Amino acid sequence: MGRNVASVVKPPRGTVGRPSKSLTLEQAQALLSASRDSRLHAYVVLSVTTGQRTEELRALWWSEVHLDAGVVAVYRSVRITGDTKTRKSRRVLGLPQLAVQSLREHHKLQAADRLKAGALWQDHGLVFASSLGTPLDRHNVLREFRKITETAGLGTD
Repeated sequence: MGRNVASVVKPPRGTVGRPSKSLTLEQAQALLSASRDSRLHAYVVLSVTTGQRTEELRALWWSEVHLDAGVVAVYRSVRITGDTKTRKSRRVLGLPQLAVQSLREHHKLQAADRLKAGALWQDHGLVFASSLGTPLDRHNVLREFRKITETAGLGTD
């Protein structure tokens, strides 16, 4: 019989000025549902199902995603100060079927973006990119994510 190992873990409290924002199962389900029609749906799915941080997701390359094997390699992150990944923080994560499916759909949407953009497309190999292929700006991601959390009834903080 399987068990949910997360059920024995206490959510982190965070630190002064930076409280933890862990989700209940119901909140996570609401978030996934609210993101369904967003360009960030696969982004939210990966965040919820694998625990990847926004700076890791914005730096993720398609060459590090192996959908047939159901794994993703987390080798870099993007911050103003540059790549913050250490040797110990690099890892390969198994993907649940929901994540694999959402990434397959996302790949099709990105291919449509590439066709629509034509010569304006800038291929950076990023999984999560703008409609022109350029890296996502953290402020734009946050703005869209706040819309999703508000729709999910989770507020905007």
